[in-house]
Amino acid sequence: MRDLSAAKTAPPNWRLLRLGGFVLVLLAGLMGLAEGQVDAGPAPVYQVDIKGVINPGSLGLLRHAIERAETEGAEALVVRINTPGGLLSSTRDMVAAISESGVPVIGYVGPAGAGATSAGAFILLSTHVAVMNDGTTVGASSPVAGDGQDIDSTMAQKVLNDTRAFMRSIAKNRGRDADTAERFVTEAESLTADEALEHQVIDLVIPDASALMSALEGREFQFKGESLALSLEGRDIYTVSPRLMDRLMDIIAHPQIAHLLISLGMLALYIELLNPGLMVPGVVGVIAMILGLMGVQTLPVHIGFLMLLFLGLGLMVAEYFVSGFGVLGIGGAAAFIIGSLNLFDMPADQEHQEMVLSVSVGVSAAILLGSFLISYALGKSGAKAKNKSLVGKTGEAMVSFDRTGYVLINDRRWLAETTEPLRHGDQVVVVAQTDDDRLQVKKGASS
Repeated sequence: MRDLSAAKTAPPNWRLLRLGGFVLVLLAGLMGLAEGQVDAGPAPVYQVDIKGVINPGSLGLLRHAIERAETEGAEALVVRINTPGGLLSSTRDMVAAISESGVPVIGYVGPAGAGATSAGAFILLSTHVAVMNDGTTVGASSPVAGDGQDIDSTMAQKVLNDTRAFMRSIAKNRGRDADTAERFVTEAESLTADEALEHQVIDLVIPDASALMSALEGREFQFKGESLALSLEGRDIYTVSPRLMDRLMDIIAHPQIAHLLISLGMLALYIELLNPGLMVPGVVGVIAMILGLMGVQTLPVHIGFLMLLFLGLGLMVAEYFVSGFGVLGIGGAAAFIIGSLNLFDMPADQEHQEMVLSVSVGVSAAILLGSFLISYALGKSGAKAKNKSLVGKTGEAMVSFDRTGYVLINDRRWLAETTEPLRHGDQVVVVAQTDDDRLQVKKGASS
């Protein structure tokens, strides 16, 4: 018969959950109202730093900055470049994002000592206005393999020709000297700021960053097929900082980190296949494989985060069907939080970004805690009824063990002890059960 006492106590808990949900919705609505009440004024200027190795994290940050600038009706977006290069695939996508931008994009290489090397040269030349600080360089864009070594002869010629054509098309599209730009690729040529201006691959050289806005004041350039002159002096400037997902992608997209994650994931999954029921290798392996495939761009970033989100939910649900809390719950929590980073993406301005992300992580943590408490309550309410008849039940060993390991009884995973060695797949019989749900088993007759 059903335990009616447990049923009677359930409604208050659900009422509490509904009240909590209502409060969260109310807070979100108030935040939306606060964000909507912005005084109208001159269009601001947005800026974003693209530095370090170009990878999917850089691509995500640039796309995010363009979206923010478009949403807020910015006068222009300044992309401050200081990079030694990076992935050609991410570079192509960044060039496409700049080409499709709804706001003018100004490329600026600075401060002194910075460089738009390799991939950075493609990005700089693709901007609507290309500016360099004194003491900076641009060029050296010859393609190399992921480890920095030369590509083998046959593939090298194909990649070189394709990259050369890509650079020429960018330069011609922006009215810049295509021959000089092509030498960046074919001869790995590198130019100083003054030399780049002389060869007409950039538009302007400035002494320092403080002179950028005044130097651009009233300067005309082509935007969407029309002549445009910007007025930037005196406008508010907002810096778009990397989101948590951008920082994560910047780490895992490093070639060595990405391949390490894939190797670790494959090894962990292999260990889990050899010893089903260990759980730790399986959970770690799946998460590492998804992150690694995102890092090498085999798996699209948004799809990868979505997979992690649903993996986390699935692991938390699976936690209820095993005995006690453990690896599935912890792994599910980690996957859920990482996956949820992709869902919270649009602060109204930079000041609100950290607050929105904090609320997002807090809500995720609250959901996880709530699911654990519900699973715990349901497990406790049904534990006695489920566990009374386990003595005498038969099952099989999920792993090979001599003393303590996991067995499968009634389609559930249990921690068990044995006095005789058991191997994966051996038939077992439950001879006793402790108060903490640990089983004592012995080898049963093979069927």
